[in-house]
Amino acid sequence: MPIIQQRSLSIYTLFGAIQSAVWFFVLPSLIKPYWAKISDNYTNQQAEVLLWAIGAPYMLLYMLVAALPPYFILRNVEWVQQYKISRDPWPWSSSKKQSNRDSKNDDAAAAVKQRQLFWKQTYKSILLDVFGLFVFIPTLVCIKTIVWPTHVMSFSMEDFPSPSIQSATTLLSMGIIHEFGFYWTHRLMHMYPSLYKYHKVHHEYKQNNVLSAQHFHPIDFLISIALPAILTTEIVRPHGFAQLQFGLWLLTANFDDHLGYAFPWAAVRWFPWSAGTDAHEYHHSVNMGCYGSKLSLWDWVFGTDNVYNEWRKKRWSLVD
Repeated sequence: MPIIQQRSLSIYTLFGAIQSAVWFFVLPSLIKPYWAKISDNYTNQQAEVLLWAIGAPYMLLYMLVAALPPYFILRNVEWVQQYKISRDPWPWSSSKKQSNRDSKNDDAAAAVKQRQLFWKQTYKSILLDVFGLFVFIPTLVCIKTIVWPTHVMSFSMEDFPSPSIQSATTLLSMGIIHEFGFYWTHRLMHMYPSLYKYHKVHHEYKQNNVLSAQHFHPIDFLISIALPAILTTEIVRPHGFAQLQFGLWLLTANFDDHLGYAFPWAAVRWFPWSAGTDAHEYHHSVNMGCYGSKLSLWDWVFGTDNVYNEWRKKRWSLVD
């Protein structure tokens, strides 16, 4: 079966749209019966901290459902592996025993070195993930609710958002504003050496896998991740459930950015202005351009995707 590009019209477009429809139309009905337990048993400040704590279990779920199958279970299935962005093999793809036996060969020695570096990065990523998801993010949210006690979002059942034009507008506004904030904070992290020394931790991965999604220095996370998120909530002032919906979308896009596969059925890549997974893979490989994440809008507006577009045309001409 020929490879299908992300954002090109196909049966996978419908599958991606269905996933988004479930997120927008079905998720409110599933969550609403349990939402009263949050609004009745916790203060708004406590509920906001709990809301942001969803990142840890959701990352684990994403790894089990979306990442581990192509990495391991389906690693020999050509139909799946054709969507792998990098042509380099995964560091874990060949056995340690085989690499040791062929270690006199230059290529094999390089593979051994790459594998050792990968496991070192993995250990560091796990530490950063645990610290970020269980310590740093909850601390930031607590500080936010203390500094701006009157700006805590609503968790009431009375204004619980149901699928409507209004809720769609809220989520769309959050997406555009957050992406603008992320684009510029991310771009600034690359422009100034005093900032890039923190951001380069994230760029330790040249070939992405899902663990690299949360591989941030705390200062980089504070500037390029937390700041756009706070900016968005302060401007839009969403209901707690709208923030939950948007947070799940952000996490899904972030994990997909670093998955290493440009699957055309991805829930966050099927619509025209979405940014392709290979855009962020390209950004990691050359360390320039494609400063957006979920949307290609601001890279297009400010002309920072021109080199990527040329690279993509050449890549697909070779595939075709």
